[in-house]
Amino acid sequence: MTTDPDFEMQLRRIVPRQFTDWRGRYMLEDDPLERWRECRVVDISSAGAGLVLSDTSQEEAGGRHIIVAVQLRATVRNLSEAKTGLRVGTQFVDLSPAETEYLQSLTRAGGLW
Repeated sequence: MTTDPDFEMQLRRIVPRQFTDWRGRYMLEDDPLERWRECRVVDISSAGAGLVLSDTSQEEAGGRHIIVAVQLRATVRNLSEAKTGLRVGTQFVDLSPAETEYLQSLTRAGGLW
């Protein structure tokens, strides 16, 4: 079964994207060195994200799975000992309007993360 690229594009556009400019890190699955590399998250939706990857090529990344970690800045507000470690409560700080809107949209949608 072949997939029509125009149909795929239409499906992608059904899910609204939030434009961002977030710092992030990514790792190519099965990277023997398990290296974390820098990236920029340029847009995000509930279906995926648009990334600008540093330190890779089309040949290396094409068709691969990647692990993405987004970096949001937070201040530690409270601490308590837990059975498995230190429980830390934080508050996000210095969020851009796009970061704030996206986090609020997750709350409105009942997102689990």
